[in-house]
Amino acid sequence: MENDESAKSRAFGDDLSPPDSYDPFETSRPIPRPTEVGPIEPLLMPRNNDEASRNLAPVVKVPFWDRPKPKKDWYWFLGRLGSSLIILGLLMFLFVGYQLWGTGIEEAQSQNKLENRFSAIAVATSTTPSTSLAPSTSEPPVVTTVAPSKPIVINEGDPIAIIEMPTIGVTKYVVAGVQTADLKKGPGHYPATPFPGELGNASIAGHRTTYGEPFRHLDDLNIGDPIVITDLLGRQFTYLVSNQQVVEANDSWVVATTDPTKAILTLTTCHPEFSAKQRLIVSAELDVTQSGIATSPAAIYAKNTSDTTSDPSPEVVTTEVSTTDVTETPTTTTTTTPEIFVDDSIDSESADALSRGWFSDLSAIPQTLLWGLLELLIVMGAWRVAKKFRNRIIGAAVGFIPFFVVLYFVFQNVNRLLPPNL
Repeated sequence: MENDESAKSRAFGDDLSPPDSYDPFETSRPIPRPTEVGPIEPLLMPRNNDEASRNLAPVVKVPFWDRPKPKKDWYWFLGRLGSSLIILGLLMFLFVGYQLWGTGIEEAQSQNKLENRFSAIAVATSTTPSTSLAPSTSEPPVVTTVAPSKPIVINEGDPIAIIEMPTIGVTKYVVAGVQTADLKKGPGHYPATPFPGELGNASIAGHRTTYGEPFRHLDDLNIGDPIVITDLLGRQFTYLVSNQQVVEANDSWVVATTDPTKAILTLTTCHPEFSAKQRLIVSAELDVTQSGIATSPAAIYAKNTSDTTSDPSPEVVTTEVSTTDVTETPTTTTTTTPEIFVDDSIDSESADALSRGWFSDLSAIPQTLLWGLLELLIVMGAWRVAKKFRNRIIGAAVGFIPFFVVLYFVFQNVNRLLPPNL
């Protein structure tokens, strides 16, 4: 009995020992190597899928015009807002380019027209016997100077002078008037102030960052730098810079005549650059050692002709003439002294021109809206063409040129709303 039990126990222990061929983790099995080359199986595809599921159907691209309309939810609104901001940013970028370069082209064309007009007036007045300049010294001149019987009648926008600032390399034709349309052509003369060369404060405004930026580097002028003005009669007046200051936009006293016994030139522009918050003022005084004081204006505004129709023509400045062909006879010297007016204020037009801020030309609002509506119609028309031909490239090609042509006029009218001296 005992032998039988011990035999059973040994047999049970032998049963607990694994056989030599037992390999539950298949560590002894060799790794199978692929023998055929074929397409790589997707990583996320299950190993036990069938052959049909492995052959994925190709993705069909739905045309843009056949795509279902997106649901107008919060994400749709954010997408449209982002697209609108991108388009607005591109339009602002184009507008800045128009201001910096497009307005410069317009100003250059206007300056060419002013040059032709100025030359035509100069030729017409070249038969004047001589200029009308008061002597810069106390000694009487030895020639007879005759003032023109009538000054040249001009309108706002016409050329009245040439301004030269050699220090900063500026030579521009000066127009009459300081309205937005006038300053597009070049520096403008304040109509309520005297003309250059006369006693009083002759004032000129100019752009600093647009339309040729004639006064861009006005702050680079130093005390004593020359400013040369040539009027319609060919008379040259040399001013020397005497002061430079920054004032507020409503300080219109800077263009008023405070000392009627001196010939002063005042140049005004916006300050700082790209802003109309303040005004940069450069004052210069006529150098009487190089130039005489004009006793009569070379031009007069057409709107002022009704006030001067009853005035007598300017008197003739005569002096003794010395020649060898005629007998010298003493003549009396009659010198006309210009009437002096103490002008401590300026008209509302000049004050508005100096202090004009945003939305300077409100008449441009209807035209801006009209051109903007036309631009919108062009975009809608180009979209309809693209939809008809089911090709956005065709729509863009059709609307490309009209879009930018109308956009130019939109920018032109929007720019009229901005400060004229900006």
